[in-house]
Amino acid sequence: MSENPGVSKRLIEQRMRNRAMEALENLCDGDAGVRSIGLIEYVEQFFDIINDDIPMRWRDWSSFTPDEVQALDEVLRLLNAACAATPKLTSDDAFIASGWPIKLQPASIHLSRLCKTTGAVQQHAHAVIDHGLARSQGQC
Repeated sequence: MSENPGVSKRLIEQRMRNRAMEALENLCDGDAGVRSIGLIEYVEQFFDIINDDIPMRWRDWSSFTPDEVQALDEVLRLLNAACAATPKLTSDDAFIASGWPIKLQPASIHLSRLCKTTGAVQQHAHAVIDHGLARSQGQC
């Protein structure tokens, strides 16, 4: 994440969280997720954001709760296992036939539900805080 004096670290981390959630949608769709965007994008879209081999320390982002980090780590572990088990597969059909998209689905769906619940709670909390600040400053 590059330094931008006009954008807070929290906002950048929230944007990255949103990108992770978008990538997660295809993992939740199992075989249909692979077919909709292709094998390479199916895998790389998630790894672009959540990956231990890139310098972004996603586990430390303030936009993820500890429960979300644990669930993300499980999806990452499964996706790494899928890649290790299918290193020579290059076609969507071959990857689907391996069964990995279906194996990834339960953990992905669990994570998606957790993130949506947490995200809704966080949005509500920020709205209440923002409203309280605006009110205290005579803006409401």
